[in-house]
Amino acid sequence: MIYEEYVKASLEDYGRNGRLEERAILRVLEDISSYHSDSVGFGARNIEQSKLAWLLLEWRVRIHIPMHYGESYRVTTWSRGVCSPCTTLRDFEIFDEEGNLCVSASSKWTPVNAVDKKLLRVTDTLLAAYGTEAKSAFEEGELTRMREPKDYDYEMPYRVYRKEIDLNGHLHNLCYLDIALETVPEDVYRERDFREIRITYRKEIRADERDITCKYKNNDGVHTVGVYGPDGKLRAIVALS
Repeated sequence: MIYEEYVKASLEDYGRNGRLEERAILRVLEDISSYHSDSVGFGARNIEQSKLAWLLLEWRVRIHIPMHYGESYRVTTWSRGVCSPCTTLRDFEIFDEEGNLCVSASSKWTPVNAVDKKLLRVTDTLLAAYGTEAKSAFEEGELTRMREPKDYDYEMPYRVYRKEIDLNGHLHNLCYLDIALETVPEDVYRERDFREIRITYRKEIRADERDITCKYKNNDGVHTVGVYGPDGKLRAIVALS
């Protein structure tokens, strides 16, 4: 089943040259995945009944055409089924008013028990509810986890704010992109025209883990940021190009 919604982002979602910001694109994709799950009984509004929540593991986003202020967009999403007993793939596309493909995206998720947070297997019941599609947003198919760089160009501290904590008591998924954009050099941030976003989530940052470290590496125009917890362990990798 391909699920779709029409969106018109708010003014605050737009930045330089009237383009939709990277964070806003990810939020649109995250929202429609939630709406799809709500519609089949396994979303946030059904969590008390289903006792199931979805944990995001990977993002890959390609921006083909920048999205601009004042325009409406058609956003589609679908399940591509399992890639392991405990993980499933979800893809996305965003089209403008003329039907041009603006964004392609793919993501990897795992179901977890909403009470004890233990990983769950992807069951036939889940697959049947979502209606798996063979269509893929990218020719490459499955998402692979990014590896942490062997070395970095520099590092900087970051203080997690209370407003960045989500309903599960963790740093919200979108905030890792915010942190990466704060970490890249000023000229990279100011002149950016990123067309590829990759995020690998390794382990959540909890609400009581306030002081974290961000490490930056530029490898031939691929700007990679590793986010490390207070324990020094890698929690996420963000790559922008």
